Amino acid sequence: MFSYIAYGLGIHSALPLPELVASEVACDVMVRLGQVGRLPAVDDTGCGFWVAGQEACHFLQGVGAFMARRGQEIIVDPAPGVEAHVLRLSLLGPALALILHQRGRFLLHASVVAVADRAVAFLGASGWGKSTFAAVMHGRGHSVVADDIAVIDVGSRPPKVFPGFPQLKLWPDAVVALGDVPEALPQLHPLFEKRARRILRQFSQDPLPLRGLYVLGRASAPSVEPLSPQEALGELMRHWYGHRFGRELLRLFGHASLFLHCANLANTIPVCRLDRPASLRTLPAVARLVEAHLAHDGLRAVARAPYVQRGRVERP
Repeated sequence: MFSYIAYGLGIHSALPLPELVASEVACDVMVRLGQVGRLPAVDDTGCGFWVAGQEACHFLQGVGAFMARRGQEIIVDPAPGVEAHVLRLSLLGPALALILHQRGRFLLHASVVAVADRAVAFLGASGWGKSTFAAVMHGRGHSVVADDIAVIDVGSRPPKVFPGFPQLKLWPDAVVALGDVPEALPQLHPLFEKRARRILRQFSQDPLPLRGLYVLGRASAPSVEPLSPQEALGELMRHWYGHRFGRELLRLFGHASLFLHCANLANTIPVCRLDRPASLRTLPAVARLVEAHLAHDGLRAVARAPYVQRGRVERP
């Protein structure tokens, strides 16, 4: 049995999970191999999902089925011949997300870094550059907190972000822009070129107070602009991680609960829009803009008065 910690949970696993931080901690979640009897119907992408009470099942054709129970157990039923690293990709993504949902955590589709010992989250759908921007901020000396899934305790004051595990998932062009060689990094899945970049230094292992959120967007020049509480509420609801499971999980979680969690966060934590050009070469300039915004205490200014800071695209 292997023992790890991620998102504030002690995870004991029958499978090795080298992406996680090894730690001899009490067991909150058990991961074991077994058969999942009731498989969901699959969609055109080969994915399927069902949820009933305190049980939920995520299925991916060619990978396997993952049953999350009562926030305490994940049963892994691998597809024949699936590679271990491909199996872990779903286990440490959707399956672990279901456990966190069952334990009452609020999840956003975001990557998170630590700036001056406080968490800053970058929100966006797949392909919006969350992981890439977190990697750029990490290269500038800021610790990585989580990639793709931001787990937030909205009940604490201020809300806190739990650290995930020390890895970023990057496309080859982003790897090159960061000065690495894609072929030197493990491929996450044989069907797409995304790479796993291990964080060997500056990974935050403690829950951190959430300082602010930036919603990623595109524009001809980088800019940071505050969102009103109403706009922030809409963006937070839009980027709730549970949407990836379709309507079933939302029905169980409840529209009212989602609204209240997002409204609480929108009224407590500043939310800004961070626009940038599509070119990866502009990312250092965008990172400097974010650092200047934080140093200027621009997030606090969101609560006081309209604040706009724009930056000219600079060549690194």
